Amino acid sequence: MRRWIGRWLMGVGVVHAGFGAVVFAEPLSGILRDGVWNAVDGHAGRPLAFWFVFVGLFTIVFGGLVDWIESRGLRLPRRLGWGLAIVALLAIVTMPVGGGWLLLPPAVGALLRSLSRERNPG
Repeated sequence: MRRWIGRWLMGVGVVHAGFGAVVFAEPLSGILRDGVWNAVDGHAGRPLAFWFVFVGLFTIVFGGLVDWIESRGLRLPRRLGWGLAIVALLAIVTMPVGGGWLLLPPAVGALLRSLSRERNPG
């Protein structure tokens, strides 16, 4: 099987973190100016900027793990697909014009792959 799910997630993470770095350039540069340590709380806009970029970076790391699993031909756990689907649907329902839609393809792919591997082991 072609490995793409982890790479897709890493791509989403890169887009998320990159978009956040551009959109939140001012609050992020304020965090750097203040020396990073304890430079988020109590400053308007900084918590949102931090968490936006942090989620993107975490998605890159998570996607790397999924890619590692795929590269070894291991079966993706069904709960991965369901977890991604739930997160995607929560994001889509709460912010239909947001990027939650980008999580649907890997969610569906992970679910289909987990089912196909169970029927055809090996």
